[in-house]
Amino acid sequence: MTSLIGYYSPLDRVFDRAFGSILPAVNGDAGANGRALKLDVVETPEAYVVKAEAPGVAKDRIEVKVEDRDVTIGVEFREEVEASGKPLWQERSYGKVSRTIRLPEAVDANAAEARHVDGVLQLTLPKVAKTNRKQITIQ
Repeated sequence: MTSLIGYYSPLDRVFDRAFGSILPAVNGDAGANGRALKLDVVETPEAYVVKAEAPGVAKDRIEVKVEDRDVTIGVEFREEVEASGKPLWQERSYGKVSRTIRLPEAVDANAAEARHVDGVLQLTLPKVAKTNRKQITIQ
């Protein structure tokens, strides 16, 4: 598998955990509220498949932008308000988060597909067909 350019390294994660409250995340995967958008990226011969965790988020609160090799996923986590009670414990964070990744090759945004099932967004991003090269003989 081709490695992702600028891939988030384990050392970056250590620094984010240690200094996350002081410094912004290294590759911008955490929003201002500290919630991270977790991704898996798999390369097949024809496409890249990106899976992003978005539990409890309706598909109309997810935005995906694809341009050349860059993929940006934005998610809005909204607070669920109980009208008849007061919160006793709250650990979930709310707000907007986004994550941008750069793929090793350009993808065809017009042929891209997105599905949102059981809290997981799955993008299938077909690779751009390589142009045929041909050596021309000079006569």
